[in-house]
Amino acid sequence: MAIARAELARRARELARRVQEEWLEKEAGSGAGGEGRPGADSGWALALAGSGATGFRDTVSRLDLVAAGPAEAVQRLRNRLAPHGEPGGPGSLHRLPAWAGGGHLALLAWDELAAAARRPDEATVILLGAAEPLLDPGGRLAAHLAPLRQLPPDWYRQQAARRYRALRRRTASMAWNLRRGQAFAFLAGFVQWLEHFLLLCRYADGEPPVDRKWLLQAAMRTSLGRQCRADLYALFSGLGEIATLGGSYDPKENRLYGTIARLHGLLAAALRQRGLLDERDEPRDDTREETP
Repeated sequence: MAIARAELARRARELARRVQEEWLEKEAGSGAGGEGRPGADSGWALALAGSGATGFRDTVSRLDLVAAGPAEAVQRLRNRLAPHGEPGGPGSLHRLPAWAGGGHLALLAWDELAAAARRPDEATVILLGAAEPLLDPGGRLAAHLAPLRQLPPDWYRQQAARRYRALRRRTASMAWNLRRGQAFAFLAGFVQWLEHFLLLCRYADGEPPVDRKWLLQAAMRTSLGRQCRADLYALFSGLGEIATLGGSYDPKENRLYGTIARLHGLLAAALRQRGLLDERDEPRDDTREETP
């Protein structure tokens, strides 16, 4: 059963307060004038992140938090805590204690947060774009997060151009895999291709990226995702044909590749219509002989 938004916010604030007082300040010291006085302004601020903030929470979701704090205190914590998950976003990622639910904790020093917010990449937006401040004395955390909630059109154009170039290269590589009879390489390439495609669905509607766990359902909510839904689901249903490589080593005769090429064309047309596709990135025949 889903948790009401108000109840979720209440639980998250209680958790954030306990994490700050019983864990962050205890493990690292407050690093400011509030040291030793629970609830005082210790230089820490916490926000709700992950599925709770993005609206993808379900009954088995854990509460994830972002904590920003003084550089020295953050470094002391990092020296004590094991890293968790894949690196790539700003700051460091750790596991919250079992009594806190065992969710993720993204740990950033204030200067790291400021730098990430000034020049946000995809990983920064995924982590922080929807984060909701819970404990934020003076509104310092909210001020850093505010620009990430309304990204400028140029940001979407840059990300769309980068992702479309990567998708086009992956389309060509999968054609090469077919010609060589490389079923596993084709499947690995398809996963990468699909991530590019789904993110481009988001960018075409001016929607921010989301974590991979929710990317498919988030992309299907966009106008382009709805337009491509039937072909995408047909492609998923046809993945069993990878064992026989879609019936042909020739990309022009291959059923799987034909669906991929059709989706590629729909995507390119949608991006071009929205002014997100540069002339140099126009679709081309990716079935010709070339190395990936």
